[in-house]
Amino acid sequence: MRHLFKTLAATLLLFVGSGEAQRAQTFIIGSTSTPWRFGGSGIDPKVLNRTRVDTTNSPDNSIEYERRPGWISPLFFEENENIAARVLSGGGSITSPDVGRGFEEELRGTVNGSPTVAFTRKPTAFEPDVNARNVRVILDFFTSVGVQRVRFYPRNTVVPTPTHPFQNDFLRAFELWVNPERTSLASPDILIVRNVENEEPIVEISVPPQYVRLLRLKSLANVPFEIDEIEVYGTGYLQRATYLTDIIDLGQRATIGPVRWVEEAVGDEEFSSLSARVRTGLDSTPIRYNRVERGLDLNGNPSRSLIDIGPDAFYALDPLERGPLTQDDDNWSTWRPIASGELLTAPTPRRYVQFQFEFAGELFRTREMDQFEFDFLSPPIADGLVGEVFPRLTQAEEPATFRYAVLLEREADAEGGFLPIFGFDRLEVDTNVATTDIREVKLDGELVEFEIDFVREDAFGISFPLISHDQALLELTFDMPIFRFGTTFSGRAFNSNAPQVPQRIVGGNSISFGPGDDDALSGLSVSIPKPQIGKLVGEIRTNTRYLTPNGDGINDALSVFFNILQITEPAPVAFEVYNLSGERLHTAFNDHLGIGPVEFAWDGKDNDGSALAPGTYIWVLRVESDAFEEVHSGTLAIAY
Repeated sequence: MRHLFKTLAATLLLFVGSGEAQRAQTFIIGSTSTPWRFGGSGIDPKVLNRTRVDTTNSPDNSIEYERRPGWISPLFFEENENIAARVLSGGGSITSPDVGRGFEEELRGTVNGSPTVAFTRKPTAFEPDVNARNVRVILDFFTSVGVQRVRFYPRNTVVPTPTHPFQNDFLRAFELWVNPERTSLASPDILIVRNVENEEPIVEISVPPQYVRLLRLKSLANVPFEIDEIEVYGTGYLQRATYLTDIIDLGQRATIGPVRWVEEAVGDEEFSSLSARVRTGLDSTPIRYNRVERGLDLNGNPSRSLIDIGPDAFYALDPLERGPLTQDDDNWSTWRPIASGELLTAPTPRRYVQFQFEFAGELFRTREMDQFEFDFLSPPIADGLVGEVFPRLTQAEEPATFRYAVLLEREADAEGGFLPIFGFDRLEVDTNVATTDIREVKLDGELVEFEIDFVREDAFGISFPLISHDQALLELTFDMPIFRFGTTFSGRAFNSNAPQVPQRIVGGNSISFGPGDDDALSGLSVSIPKPQIGKLVGEIRTNTRYLTPNGDGINDALSVFFNILQITEPAPVAFEVYNLSGERLHTAFNDHLGIGPVEFAWDGKDNDGSALAPGTYIWVLRVESDAFEEVHSGTLAIAY
């Protein structure tokens, strides 16, 4: 098995518990040397499809590899491409529910290009009074495909077959119906054409370009006929497509860094999407191959259990001894969403990982995806990093002190020692606003030297001596106010020799912080009391209610301070001034802002820069979220 890993020479590491040099590596798929078509040259993907396991990177043959070299997208159909044969694979079918059994081979012959096999409704010695009226042939593509033309004909027409001279046995009257979904009351069939006087052996029907799952051809006359081929000509991109990487074997348990890829929209990006998911595993297959184990329970009643025996032993069993194939939820995680530039939320470190990409769009509007890659460290930074913050309930807007702890866990080896890890010497913690102080960094209860790497509005980072022993407990204290219900102090640990491969801190119980620390509630989230939930604006303060802009330095400007709460992304914020008649005279402030404190000043002038006349005015503060707009107001007097 060949793995597509690129060594990063600049990130030479010496991992703990071994004297061997180890380097961060990069997994790449989609380059010229590692094409998408080979899935990553790992272990074939395992897709549970009812009672069988498919090993394909492109379920339903839905991925386009050739249209743009190095990129993948939903499969694209040229307008001269006959796609009728797709009904023979990927869950599709071709049936005629009006003729009973025994015609399966003839029906397959109408879409597989055979010039001598045809579906016939003509008298025979066994069926002299065959019915030809209201006979339907139904093509089910299982998934929607773009269609723009349909052609059908008897033998000895398009392809000369003198041994089958049935060119006159064509459909004399017919209807053609399509449906983008399964036929139902909510999705009735769409009539494309009805012809009751057909005189052409070769019938060509133009279809307005559209997605079609079901195509129904129905005979209307009781005149014997045959159909040699039904040709369906595609157009555009598949509406939906899925790509699965191989199961990627990283060699041993590993810390996986942020994933990266480039995507581009074909046509208007609002009409297409590309989503990604990931799962990680402890073994090489996410499928359980179960043997049925029969016996008696403690009460002597018959019992039945399922034992996972692996694929080789499973397929060697008598079919009566085989149990159902099931997902291996014990050794593999569920699929978790992920975006480019993000760390995995699936459990890590693990040895095996697999990615899935889902494309959605329209006929001529879709997404294309370029090279996909991620860096990883093997062995990992740690086998587990459990983080906890305290307190977990605090008043909004008020200064608060938080204690933060990270517990390092290592796995034991077979000899009673510990498996090797790299350890970590840097920590980053996500915040909603900038911290005002970071202090009391401790390792196992003892103060340690540390450096503050950065403090930003959205995070802070610190460095300290390398931590690598089992049950090592890192603690720190920091100050900051809370402005959002459900603030999460998510974190990442780094080894400074490989900064591109952080390991996510998992919320849990890492320490007892003392009274009020309920182990069952341990984690990385902090809440605010219920009365403060839902408010967008906190306390509003102004320096005066009487503005005297005469240049004497006293109350020449109105200073306004307030806190924005709750919002998860920047929102419109405006401060407006009105007269008592409701006429807006000036917009003193208008911007898109995130949560946190806001402060600005207004000099008492209107939109034209002219000083407002003495009198009483109304100020209005507006903050608009996705769900609602919050409005606050007050009065202000101007005098000279």
